[in-house]
Amino acid sequence: MRLARALLLALWAGLLVTLGAFVAPLLFHVLPDRHLAGTLAGELFRAATVLSALAAALLTALDWRAAPPAGRTFGVLWPALLLSASEWGVRPLLEAARAAGAMGAFGGWHALASLCYWTATGGVIAAFVAEWRRVAAPR
Repeated sequence: MRLARALLLALWAGLLVTLGAFVAPLLFHVLPDRHLAGTLAGELFRAATVLSALAAALLTALDWRAAPPAGRTFGVLWPALLLSASEWGVRPLLEAARAAGAMGAFGGWHALASLCYWTATGGVIAAFVAEWRRVAAPR
């Protein structure tokens, strides 16, 4: 069970780091149209949010199966909740600011969305490290 949790957390963390640190910046570097790059990146971030919710649900189910939920259940739920809040709370405001040409507001909403994303990513990485320590610990 611990190994399955560690593997799922590693995949989840890998998804978030790869998308945020490599794929999204690469889209803006390679594509000549920044609007298209932003649209594609946004759709990828939306997919990552849905996959994050699924990963958190699966990890929570694994926790419930093993024993009543403990602190580590919250450790996997809050990153998914933070990504969801950013996707369905901040992103509409970001898109409205972009559509209105309010680039100052757009920059502020983008900064908040980035903060949410990287905070959630750090949370998933921390959950993975904690789980890996449990897996690697002598029994």
